Amino acid sequence: MMPRLRLARLAPFALLAVAMPAHAAIGEWVEGEHVRLRLVATHDESGALQGLIEMELEPGWKTYWRSPGDAGIPPRFDFSASRNAGGAEVEFPAPERSDDGFAASNVYHDRVALPVRVAPSTAGQPVRLDLAADLGVCDEVCLPVAIKAVLDVPADDRDNAADGLIREARAALPGPGRPGEFEILALKRVDGDDRAPVFEAEIHAGSADDVLLFAETPADWYPAPPAAADAEEEGVTRFRFAVDRKSATTPIDGAEIRLTLTEGDAATERRFHLDATGAGH
Repeated sequence: MMPRLRLARLAPFALLAVAMPAHAAIGEWVEGEHVRLRLVATHDESGALQGLIEMELEPGWKTYWRSPGDAGIPPRFDFSASRNAGGAEVEFPAPERSDDGFAASNVYHDRVALPVRVAPSTAGQPVRLDLAADLGVCDEVCLPVAIKAVLDVPADDRDNAADGLIREARAALPGPGRPGEFEILALKRVDGDDRAPVFEAEIHAGSADDVLLFAETPADWYPAPPAAADAEEEGVTRFRFAVDRKSATTPIDGAEIRLTLTEGDAATERRFHLDATGAGH
């Protein structure tokens, strides 16, 4: 199924919020429309620079995961204007699933903290993190929001409060799972043709009613939300999801599918590379 944005309900322009540079490990909040954002960064005990994008949403409003689902605006975080930062990799905790009967989306409510791995170009020198964030925020209407935030981080500075926020956010990222109890076991193709293949994932977890599985595919594939396929068998639960590949140019052979499994506050993920038959390895 092609992703569907509620264009009739989408504001025609992005609302831009800009902050002056902050000279501290924890930046000032930048107020956007129904959302605010700040940057956090400090050096860890090894001397490596760790960062964080923290967002808080007004009650009832939501923003989207890196893969928004059937409808939504994927976030974009651009650090290219930063100084002495050769690269910045943003990481995402597992989302919630929001299904309003029209579309199922992968979202965050209330607050979300995204860890950022920063690679200074020159070690031992100050870093300026300059972020341009483009977000979608939705309640009864959906708005594109642009926010700019800047944080100057002194060389080799370490801030305990910032370090605590970053550690907390990293602890919320998907982990390795628990073998035999909470893990993603396998992925294979079980039905459909190449234009609309159906995949089945096997997992170890609690009741299928208590877990969610999220599937991410190549950008020109459009997966339906995975749903429990049948009753549990010897502790194994199966989820199936169909993929719309009618307009795809990315071949099945060699494609990557990333699965994220959640149960309460626990989350784990696994990447599979498909062979020509659609089996994941």
